[in-house]
This record gives sequence, structure tokens and C-alpha cells, in this order.
Amino acid sequence: MKKGRNIVKRGDEINELFSKYEKTLPNDVKIFKITDQSEVVAHSVDVFLMELLIAVIAVILVVMLLMPFNVAMVAASTIPITIFISLGLFYIFGIELNTVTLAALICTLGMIVDNSIVIVDSYLEKIGEGMSRWHASIYSTKHFFKSIFSATLAISITFFPFLFTLTGMTNDFLQNFPWATLLVLSISLLFAVLVVPFMQFYFIRKPHKSQQKTKKSFSFLDILQNVYDKLIDICFKFPKTTLLIGILSIVVGCYMMSLLPQKLMPSADRNQFAVEIYTPEGTSLKKTVAIADSLENIMKQDERIVSITSFKGMSSPRFHTAYAPQMGGENYAQFIVNTESVEATVDILNEYTPKYTTYFPEAIARFKQLSYSESAMPIEVRISGDDLTLLKKDAEKIQSLLRSMPEILLVKNNIGEPLPSVSVELNEDESIKFGITNAILETSLLMRYGSGIPITTVWEDDYDVNVVLKSNKSDLAEFEDLNDELIAIGGGLANVPLRQVAQIKPTWNEGSIYRRNGIKTITISADVKRDYNAMSITQKVQDAISDITLSDGVTLSYGGEYEENNEQMPNMIAALLIAIIIILFILVFHFKKVGTAILIVACLALCVFGADLKSTRLNSSHIQKSLMP
Repeated sequence: MKKGRNIVKRGDEINELFSKYEKTLPNDVKIFKITDQSEVVAHSVDVFLMELLIAVIAVILVVMLLMPFNVAMVAASTIPITIFISLGLFYIFGIELNTVTLAALICTLGMIVDNSIVIVDSYLEKIGEGMSRWHASIYSTKHFFKSIFSATLAISITFFPFLFTLTGMTNDFLQNFPWATLLVLSISLLFAVLVVPFMQFYFIRKPHKSQQKTKKSFSFLDILQNVYDKLIDICFKFPKTTLLIGILSIVVGCYMMSLLPQKLMPSADRNQFAVEIYTPEGTSLKKTVAIADSLENIMKQDERIVSITSFKGMSSPRFHTAYAPQMGGENYAQFIVNTESVEATVDILNEYTPKYTTYFPEAIARFKQLSYSESAMPIEVRISGDDLTLLKKDAEKIQSLLRSMPEILLVKNNIGEPLPSVSVELNEDESIKFGITNAILETSLLMRYGSGIPITTVWEDDYDVNVVLKSNKSDLAEFEDLNDELIAIGGGLANVPLRQVAQIKPTWNEGSIYRRNGIKTITISADVKRDYNAMSITQKVQDAISDITLSDGVTLSYGGEYEENNEQMPNMIAALLIAIIIILFILVFHFKKVGTAILIVACLALCVFGADLKSTRLNSSHIQKSLMP
């Protein structure tokens, strides 16, 4: 779709077009969609609207629990008005409504109402002290403007350093997030200081009952205030103990954070997953198709599966941002599976992965949940060196080790199985006698048994077609054919059979040899079982491999999610430090005291313990924290 268009509207138009076109097709021909991003976006919008409704109701209920209904309505009105104005600004500034901007809106829902509550609370306090409503409304806004401006600026500026430190797809992923957050919070601030004063003046005419000098009635806010007053008295009575508890919570929080497994990018909540089928190198396409068809027929019996699109001998186009298509081949097949719901996708993966991964003796099937991670496999171990024999020896050690670990499955390398080939070595005496050189022999065999010699290019409309010269034996030949192959001598005046001038031997060669930065490299890759964290298992793999003695000249490195995490984590930490420094300068500007600013920034460490408690799932033995939204 062209940039700046509405994908949901475009999806509806395409669906309407398909409906009309399908009526012109024969009865036995059907059209179905493999993937539909417009549905994903539409679902995200629906979820956001539901979250918005829940947030508004939650704010009203919470504020009503503490304050009268009219106060709750003034505070809660900030949310829908701010959101709709922000959506209008998104349109004006060309910010698309996508998953990231919707996430920014949802993340700021709780912050939107904060500024209004601060001003309304101050207004209630002043009219409770006897100040007129007009002057109380003006005073509450002017008195707290600097504070709420500094707070809003600090929150808004936090995400901008990530745009300068992060790279690759992660940077693209967060491109609109800071701008969306800045716009929403800025509108919230303007609404709080320009509109809320008038709303509270007209709709809140009396102070809260607990602020009047009459007999007090029951108020949850009063109970909460009394509890807090007693607690703060205890804290000041035992200052050393209070400080010790605060420091202890930071230490415990940091320790808990070190225990939590990490995951840089989360899984994609989609009613869709992929299946990759690998057979040994050299397997015919016919056999690969037979295995793929068998698995497809098994999966079609599941009522939770809506459709299966299969690619045999090739891979699918890129249908998900972070899902890179694999290199196709006769030993490869792929499914794109659509399910009835996100929950069904998770259930099917949990059920099928242990059951059908090695169900077929001559194939492995990888059931892959879509995610936003760029790594092809969660675990990758790379060994590099000049001697391929030593590399293969060490690779076998590592593969055996990985296969022995119960949390790991689908262990394979990129060398593949050996392939049958033929070695042709010229006999010097005979070849010199006939005037046959290596160059002449290579050219003759290349034309007759290779992919052919390019001759020209012809065009069919807008498509170019290569014309090559090759033998009819180039696509299929036997070993005996090479023995009897005639090689031209004397400028083509005579021919001599190849067996007379060369030694021809059947051999086995590597299926493929890969180089990384010009150095021969074997990559051993593996997947992790469902509900296991890749970073935690990678750490176990590193500990186990450290006990293996590698051959001389062989170096070891790690890829997969470990490499992706190590590439982005320093950038994220740098962005976080830059954000903290910026917040420190904002606080210094606000308080005019460096000590006070440092004290407030230091208090940020107190959130570590609470964040760890939130990340920990007590009912799960495999817990992880995602570092990206």
C-alpha cells in the first residue's frame, strides 16, 4: 500500500473487489486470504477503544470513590477530549494510526488525567479554606503550572533518546512512539491548564465534605489520609529504619531483576503461525511434497485451523515484518497457517510442537510463532576457522551437546548432508599428448553438465528471459555418461573419450560451505521448547560449551537472540542514561537546586522492586520480561 493511505479502508475495498471477482469464478475455485494486515490494524483499534472505555470508567470509579461525581466527571473528561484532539493532530502531522501509536495512546491513558487531578484537588482545597471559586480556580492552575509542566516534559522527553541510539528494525518500530507520546501529553497539559479551570468553576461549586467545617461524614479519602498520616509519622519516628528499608528494596529489586529472563522483542499476538519443513540435502522435491502433504492433511482435521497455505520447494513472500523468508530448495516446504483466534494459535503450537516436530523419520517440522525478533533461530553457535575438517569435528561435539539438553529441539547446522559428486583429474601424459588443458575440459563439462552458457536475452512484454546453451544431459546424467563423454581435440577435428585422458572417481562433497567475513564458518542453530526463554537457555548452552575444548585455530561466537540482545541492549541502556540526564536537567531548572534534583532522580531506583514484582508470574515456572512494548 502507498504511504499515507488508510489500510483498514483499503482492506475493505480489496475485500469488496474479491467478492465481486469470486462470483465470476467456477464453483470449484475459491479465494481466501493468506494474511490481512488491515484486519490486524482494525483489531488493534478495537482493542484500543475497549481499553479507552475501560480507562475512562476506571478513572471515574476511582475518583468517585474519593470525590463526588461532579469532580470525577471533570477529571475524567480529560481522557476522551485529549484522545480525540490527539487523533486529529496525528492526521495533521501525518502520524499513522498503527500498532505503535496505539500503544503510545494506551500507555499514556493513566498519565493524561494526572494533571487535571492535581489542579482539581488544589481547587477543592482552596474553596474548602474559604477562597472564592473564581480565585481558587485561577490560583490552583497558576500555582501548579510549573510543576505539571516539568512533570509532563520529563515524561514526554524520556523516549526520544531511543530514536538516536537504537538501530535497525527496533528503531523503525519505535519511530512514532515518542512523537505520539509528546503530542498526547502536551494536549493533556493544555487541557488541564486552559479548560479544566473553567470546568471546575462551573461544575464544582462546593468543597469536599471532609474539607467543610461541618460534621464530617464517612469518606474513604479521609480513611486513606489518616492511614497515611500515621504511616508518615512512623517513618519520621524511625528515619534510619525507613532509609534502610528503602535501600534494601533497591538491592532486592536489582537482585530480582538479574534473575528474570530477558526477551528483547515480544511475540506477535496473531491468529497465524508458520511451519517450516526440512528434509535432508539431496531429497527430491517429490518426497518433500509427500511429507508436506501428509502433515497438511493432519492439520486440516483440526477445527481450530481456518486455512493452510503451502509453499513446496520455495518459501513464502515476506508476510510479516520480522519474519524473513528462508532460502527455498527441493528439501524445503513451508506453511502459513491461519487459526480462528490468537488463543487457538497458542494452543495449537503448544499441542503440535512436541508431537509433530520429529513425527516424520526423514524430516523435521518447525512450528514457529510469529514475533518481532529479527533472529532466524533463537540459539545460534558459530565456529570459524580455515580447516573445514576441524570445524566439522567441533561442530559435531556442539551438536551432540545441544541434543542432550532437554529444553532444546531442532538442532542442525548449515553445512547440510554430504552430496554425491564426481572428481575428474587430468592424466598429464595423455592430456598433453592430445592438447587438452584444464580450461578446455572445464568449459566442455560446464556447457554439457552445468546450468549452461548465457547466449542472449529476449523480452516477453516487460519480462526478460535468459537464453543459454547447454546439453540435454545437464539436468540429469549418470556416472557412466561422464566416462564416455567425448572431448574435442585438434580444434574439433577429432574426439577422445574422457576416461582416456582423465581419472574419474565418485566422491562425496559438502552440501554447502559458508563464509562469514571471508572465514569458513559453521553455524549450529537450535530452537527452544515452548514456554522456555531463549536467553536463559543460551546462558546454559554457553556454560556447557565452555567445558568443550575446541581445535586449534577454531574460534567461537554466538548469534540468535543473544546477538540481537547484545547489539541493542547497550543502545537501550545509553538511551536510558541520556533520558535520566535530561530529566535531571529539567528538575534542576524546576527546583534551582542540584541536590534536590539528584535526590528525586535517585528515587527512581525505588521503582525497580515494584517493576520486578509486576514482571514475576507466581503461577508460572518459566517467567520472562520483554524489554520492548
